[in-house]
Amino acid sequence: MTTASYLDIHTHLRGQIEGVVSVSSLSLNELKSLDLPQGDVCAGIHPWWPEDISLDEIEELKAAIKKLAESNRLWGIGETGLDRLYPEFFDLQKDLFQWHFDLAETHQLPLVLHNVRSGSDFLEILKNRRPSTPWLFHDFRGNEELVASLLKLHPDCYFSFGISLDNSPQVRELLGSIPLEHLFIETDNQKHLDIHDLYLRAAEQLHVDLDFLKSQVMHNFKKLTRSIQ
Repeated sequence: MTTASYLDIHTHLRGQIEGVVSVSSLSLNELKSLDLPQGDVCAGIHPWWPEDISLDEIEELKAAIKKLAESNRLWGIGETGLDRLYPEFFDLQKDLFQWHFDLAETHQLPLVLHNVRSGSDFLEILKNRRPSTPWLFHDFRGNEELVASLLKLHPDCYFSFGISLDNSPQVRELLGSIPLEHLFIETDNQKHLDIHDLYLRAAEQLHVDLDFLKSQVMHNFKKLTRSIQ
């Protein structure tokens, strides 16, 4: 019997690793050049990017993302989202999030979310608009109450963890409150992180067998992937 592969749901790193299935989040340069890595990819305008690019460049990126979605070259839309550590262009973040939301709904693709001190904003959005596609909160650092509220408003929410499993006791404690069928693991942009070590750490924290955790996460991934086929 072969064991399940490791699934890295959100990574900015490149390079094939044997036994690891990765979902690549496109960088600004990759999106501009449309030089896509192999495998599943997500594309979106990161909420930090407006600090460094013009409104004209944003429109060009939106056109590129739309083209990729229309040609069925995307696994998901994002990462997009809201980050209140950047208040000077928070209104633009909200506008861009709505654009990504609509694109994900049009093409029935998962929406990959960046959430920093914006849990209440996402809850307000969910009270006003009910998405029909999965939402994946990457590098989630909320609390148990936010998890419960998000799942109540949108049962197709998922939560991914990476470097916080290394450096945040609060997140490690939170891990046990995440339903396993809503859990993912990621490396994000952390070059020093090893996906194998992250799974070991998560399995130990959850008191589950490593192979069971790998199989469950891969099952979650296949469920999201089936939803877009």
